[in-house]
Amino acid sequence: MKGKLTLEIEKEADDASPKVGVSVTIDIANGEGSHVSGSGLLVPKCSSYEMLEREVAHVKEELDALLKKSQQLFESERKAESLELDENLGAKEIWDILSTIEDPESLIKEFNGLSHEKRLEVADYVFTNCNVFSGVASVFSMRYNNEEARLE
Repeated sequence: MKGKLTLEIEKEADDASPKVGVSVTIDIANGEGSHVSGSGLLVPKCSSYEMLEREVAHVKEELDALLKKSQQLFESERKAESLELDENLGAKEIWDILSTIEDPESLIKEFNGLSHEKRLEVADYVFTNCNVFSGVASVFSMRYNNEEARLE
């Protein structure tokens, strides 16, 4: 991202104080050799340093929130990668492992990787023993396809 941010300064002849914002340069390339560049305001032009400081702080907060969300996704993926679901485990034990996965896509991948019979056992356990209105069991219940015994 280095070198992609620029101060945008707008000063009119009759205005004593400039308006300052921050723009970001965007480069987009597809796999076929096409390349498009442009820029857009990341922080709107402000008439005082204090306003600019507030706007930059807001962008920082949003970036921090996105960073935190991505951390959770990476951690969920790492947990999913480290799972070794043994089909010899009982439905409860398998669900205890699956219920630690926060990322729905990772949950789907792990559950659907089980044999058909084991998926039926785990689903029966979830629907008869778990609160399907909250947590991972809620995601499970909303995405479970009863006809195929798979998560979608």
